[in-house]
Amino acid sequence: MNYQIGPWQFISNRCVITSNDLERELDPLLVKLLLHFIGKPQQIVSRQTLVESVWQQSFVDDNAINRAISELRKQLAHPTEKAPLLKTHYRKGYSLTVMPKNLAQTSEIEQLASSLPDTTIMNTVNENFANTIISKPVKNKTIKKFWVYSILVIVCLCLLVWFGLFFINTPSAGNIKQITVNKVASTWNIGSEVHPEISSDKQYLAYTNVEAEGDFNRAFVKRLSDQREVELTYPGFQVSVLSWQLNQHAVLLQATNLKQQQCEMVLVDLSQFPIIGDVQRIKKCDLRYTGYAQVDQRREHIYYTEYKNEQDGSGLYKFDLELQKESIVIPPPGVMYGVMMPRLSHSGNKIAYILSQKGQPFSVFSYDFTTRETKRLFKAKKRAVSFAFDWLSNDQGVIVFEDSDLSSIVFDKNNIVKRTLTITPAISPYYIAVQSANSLFYSANKTQAYSLIKATNLFSDNPEYEPLYKSDEDDYYIVEVINTAGPAHVFVSERSGSSQLWIAQNGLTKQLSLFKYDGPSTDYKLGGLKVSPNKQRILLVINKRYAFFDVNTQKLYPLDEFNGRKIVSYIWSKNNESILYVEQIDSKNTLAELNLLTRDTRVIQDVKANKLISNSEGSAYAVSHNQLIRLADKQSWELPTNARKANVYGISKDYFYYSDSISRIARLNLHDKTVQNTHVDFRHIAFEVNEKNEILFTGAKYKDMQIMQISWDE
Repeated sequence: MNYQIGPWQFISNRCVITSNDLERELDPLLVKLLLHFIGKPQQIVSRQTLVESVWQQSFVDDNAINRAISELRKQLAHPTEKAPLLKTHYRKGYSLTVMPKNLAQTSEIEQLASSLPDTTIMNTVNENFANTIISKPVKNKTIKKFWVYSILVIVCLCLLVWFGLFFINTPSAGNIKQITVNKVASTWNIGSEVHPEISSDKQYLAYTNVEAEGDFNRAFVKRLSDQREVELTYPGFQVSVLSWQLNQHAVLLQATNLKQQQCEMVLVDLSQFPIIGDVQRIKKCDLRYTGYAQVDQRREHIYYTEYKNEQDGSGLYKFDLELQKESIVIPPPGVMYGVMMPRLSHSGNKIAYILSQKGQPFSVFSYDFTTRETKRLFKAKKRAVSFAFDWLSNDQGVIVFEDSDLSSIVFDKNNIVKRTLTITPAISPYYIAVQSANSLFYSANKTQAYSLIKATNLFSDNPEYEPLYKSDEDDYYIVEVINTAGPAHVFVSERSGSSQLWIAQNGLTKQLSLFKYDGPSTDYKLGGLKVSPNKQRILLVINKRYAFFDVNTQKLYPLDEFNGRKIVSYIWSKNNESILYVEQIDSKNTLAELNLLTRDTRVIQDVKANKLISNSEGSAYAVSHNQLIRLADKQSWELPTNARKANVYGISKDYFYYSDSISRIARLNLHDKTVQNTHVDFRHIAFEVNEKNEILFTGAKYKDMQIMQISWDE
């Protein structure tokens, strides 16, 4: 549906507003917000109404509403309009100041049909008039057919014209061309070398090195002309590279002290390389998210992404270094994960960024600081997010990688020209740094190795850690089961060449499943293991399809009811015969139960759930934005502040566990409501808690790898 809103034409299905030569793309949250105001033209809409109708939640942080309203007002600003199109009414709400007009036109068929004689007239047409149309007498039915076919021909011609115009004005994709690249290593330190960043003048390469054993981050800068290298340090902290200051020889670092839960952004002067100059503290940061940030050329502002409210995703912010004041550039989209990886163009007039929304392919956008216009430059084909994009020189465009496909998006006057190259030998970059139009540095995807660790007495003065079932391949997602031979551990491993279930029991470890996969091995995905209270069945996801596995019969039972739906979280019910799940429908979570015997579904009312967890006895709990709720009796606990920002949860009979997925783990005592915190010396992506309060971790370590450089001829 299209609307005229003052000077703007709002094309809702494209998420854009246009006016003459101006076109601005709106984020999904802004589209929902604008559509709500269109539905209530020139009416005051309260903040609470927006919370319930747009965000569809019972509570939304005031700052999130303010940011969204401010951004929508900014996008609706027009050179010819002095008064804002979106007005604030003090302590009442907001209103659209103009009356929107529906631009939907009567279809071609309806217009032509309305010009035809009606049935009464057609029935009185004489045979002589019919003979003037065709060479022999026809009946009314034949005349009607003639008109219908004529209409269809006209409609088809209109569609062909529209189709041609659409593709003439759409960015040209061109054909996908296959090229062979030259690939050489550019760094040689021991450890995992990741996140290459090249200076604006292309003279220096900065990168992060992660020591595999200690998982300790270090930062290095190399002069490309003679390969001379220096290490950058910040006392008391480990450091990783964020970016180069725009058009300057200074590197922005993220400095973290995990034990003290400290995070700072610092700028290191390298104008006298190899002499390391002054180190300036820029601002504090959130150590939960190793994001991206960049300082502008005059060192007046820093641009960065940050989560203010986890459920809204991250937004793009600008921080005034003199006034110490933050302002918003791109508001959070309202869903995870949000804005990521902002990069200033070489002129500083634009900033490009990745927008990643849960369950959707990522996109690359650019924002023009002068015109305040947002344009989509690239949309991925797959859901997996990649940070592999960078600006071309002189703001000519950007380069984006998705797997081995390199897309060059070039600005040609008012058009955007896209060209895609398939790289051989195949590579899968996660970060890139463009050196020229046909040369770049990259660090590979899949930089981490996963292993299993059991922690005992974690919150005591002497915690114990035990590696489990070590192998040279990835092992993850471990659960405790009981089969005919007794207790055992089942986990996912890739030690046989693909993701399969393995079982460890009585000192022996062997493969349990023989799942077959369609497509390339890079698409294999097995995870989401949830064991039933009787320890005999395992819920899991295989290549985005849901099923459960019987550990005794070793049979797989598909759950076709879940396929194609947005299942956010799931657990077994206490009776082992039902599955409790949270489904996202139109951006709103619904809690329901699927009975495996009858295949009936029951919606559970009055519980707002973002995630479901259960203890070893099968007692089910829902985690909302600010509460832990036991489903059996609806008893609830207020979540500690840090628990609301957590990524991973677990529960036992006495404790609620939560973690930042980096190094910090805490637990809430369900009886006296006290909180204990501790630190582990490894990153973890998942954990399970048993009845003994032992914790089975999936730990992550960086692999030994190098920064690579590729170049190609065209």
